[in-house]
Amino acid sequence: MLGTIAPRAMTPHDALGATLLSAFLDLATLHSDGWGYARADASDHPPHLLTGLTPARDAPLVESSAVSLLYLRFASAGAAVAPENLQPFVAEGIAFAHNGALTPRTLALDALTDRERAGLRGTTDSEVYFALVRRALRSLSPTESAVAAAAADVRALYPSACLNAMLIVDGALVVVHSRGTVEPPLAAFARRGVAADDLPPGHGDDYNALATTVLPTGARVVATSGVDTTGWQLLAENAVHVFERSGAARSIPL
Repeated sequence: MLGTIAPRAMTPHDALGATLLSAFLDLATLHSDGWGYARADASDHPPHLLTGLTPARDAPLVESSAVSLLYLRFASAGAAVAPENLQPFVAEGIAFAHNGALTPRTLALDALTDRERAGLRGTTDSEVYFALVRRALRSLSPTESAVAAAAADVRALYPSACLNAMLIVDGALVVVHSRGTVEPPLAAFARRGVAADDLPPGHGDDYNALATTVLPTGARVVATSGVDTTGWQLLAENAVHVFERSGAARSIPL
C-alpha cells in the first residue's frame, strides 16, 4: 500500500517522482494479483476508483488528485484473483485498503449483521474489515476514534493478524498501523519462485512496517515495506494516524 496527500492535486508521477513510483510498481512482480488506485479531489467529493488485473505497469495512473491510495495485491489463500476482490474498496464515500490476512474469515463475518453480509461483493477478509470500519464511522466521531474502535474490535478477534489499513475519509488520509505478530509469508513468496535472499526490501522482520515522509514535491507519502524508506519516520504502532491537506496530522492509540 502507498498513500499520498498533498496541498494541491497531482498525478502519482508528479507527487511521488519517477524513482519512488517505479520502485513501488516493481513490487507487482511479486504482489501480482491485481492493482488499485483510489483518489479524491476534495473532502466533499467521493473517491474515484480504478482497478485492474492487467500488469500494474500498464495502469493508467494519469489523473490528478489531492489524496490517493495505490495498492498491489498479494491474494490470501482462498480469496480468488477476481475483480470483486481488488482493493482499494470504495463504499459510502470512503476508500479502504488493507494489508494482512484475517484467518479464519468467519470470525469477522459473524460480527456483521445480515444486511452488512448481504452488501459484500467479494470473498476477502479485507472487505469484511471495511464493513466494520464503515459501521463505526456511521456512529462515532471524530474519524480517528471511529477507525480506532473498529480496529480494536478486529484486533480482539485476531490477536496476531496484520491490521494495517489506509483510508480516504472526508478528503483526509487515514492510516491504521498495527502489524501484529504474524510472520512474513515466506513460504507463499517461495511458491511464486522468489527465495528469501531475492525478496524486495522490507519483506523480512520489517514486513508491513509503515513509514512516512514529506517529499520535495510537497506531497506526504505513507508507504508499507517494499520501497526504500531510508530517512523516513516510522509511524507509531497500534495507532490510527490522520493526515490533512493542510499538513496537519494527529493520531490516537487503538
